[in-house]
Amino acid sequence: MTLPSLTLSQLEMAAPAGGSALVMGIFDGVHRGHQSLLSRLREEADARGLAPGVVTLHPHPVTVLRPDVAASYLTSLEDRLHLLRKGGASWVLPLTFTSELSEVTAEELAEAFQKLLHMQVMVLGPDAAFGRGAPLETPQRMRQAGEEFGFDVVQIEPLMSGDERCSSTMVRRALAKGDMEAVTQLLGRRYTLAGPVVRGFERGRTIGFPTANISVAADRALPELGVYATIATIAGRELLGATNIGRRPTFDAGHISIETHLLDFEGNLYDEHMEIEIVDRVRAEQTFSGPEELRAQIAEDVHHVRELLS
Repeated sequence: MTLPSLTLSQLEMAAPAGGSALVMGIFDGVHRGHQSLLSRLREEADARGLAPGVVTLHPHPVTVLRPDVAASYLTSLEDRLHLLRKGGASWVLPLTFTSELSEVTAEELAEAFQKLLHMQVMVLGPDAAFGRGAPLETPQRMRQAGEEFGFDVVQIEPLMSGDERCSSTMVRRALAKGDMEAVTQLLGRRYTLAGPVVRGFERGRTIGFPTANISVAADRALPELGVYATIATIAGRELLGATNIGRRPTFDAGHISIETHLLDFEGNLYDEHMEIEIVDRVRAEQTFSGPEELRAQIAEDVHHVRELLS
């Protein structure tokens, strides 16, 4: 089978000038396990005078292979590309995953990478599996392909967190529990959400705690609903915040919103781009008897946030 025309055009446009060392995967979250893989990629590339590169699949294959399953991303594609470059890749190719690409074998991909991306070394993660059917014997098959097409294969050992391999699944599990300490440890950085500041119901303003609401993509993974201590960045300025991620059950129990009360700040932020780093969980989402009880709890939350972030 030949590669789909879209895949071929993407590979041809991304081809580096010289030889390359390459890794391929989804890399959602670019967590510490991925960072370990990128570090080894850089080492192998530097030792051979090659350009270290990453082929990252997008959208997630599950959205193509199982359309009934909704994907949940730890990072936007833009952030993923940035983090991969920051982790050591000199070039990154987002390869569009399609039903046609799902029919391509691991050997056909490897041959295309060798011919079009001048791959001389393929670095594999501990659980590497790609190509039609995502065969578990991918490392062995890639070594055989390397002998045929002329490239080396290196596989790294898994990076462990306790008794478990560091993985995107592990990050999602910790995030779903609101365990931000574990999330930060697994990612090697704080979990962030970002988007434009949009108008909300402005109920916070009526009880003395105005909020800046951000709109994030519907496919972004969110922590367990509740209130979090956060650090917001707007136009290069950092501000402490108490962020509620929830459905506002006291008032309307509607869709999930992300509302941040910025400490020691007054001003109009509509349409500004705001990024929030989630530092720690303050409490779970609660339903209150009315505005007065809610106001008292928010005041307590703000005090707690000041202590956490001091």
